[in-house]
Amino acid sequence: MNQPKDNPEDKRSHFEQEMAPISFQELQKFFARGLLITTATHLDLVEVALAVHADDTEQIQRWLQQGDLVRAHDDHAKKWVAERAVLMAVTVAPWVLVQETPSEGVQ
Repeated sequence: MNQPKDNPEDKRSHFEQEMAPISFQELQKFFARGLLITTATHLDLVEVALAVHADDTEQIQRWLQQGDLVRAHDDHAKKWVAERAVLMAVTVAPWVLVQETPSEGVQ
């Protein structure tokens, strides 16, 4: 099994396996270094990771302009600390992409 490292299906599988819930408390060091990117909840976090990995600047620019991708800022941090938030996260070095998860009981 000698497959290319950047095979899109391998990358998709990699990001799907690496994506996991994590508390904001555990992410604070990445926030402090400016490496936390929050994604809108309607986006597929794996698709965003693939676009960032592929350096798809056109798609990334669209998401940025629409406000669907935002570097996490102090207001995010305050909210996440207050809520003891657990976020879905995946790393696309050097970035950590995060997405809020629906609150328990909310459908």
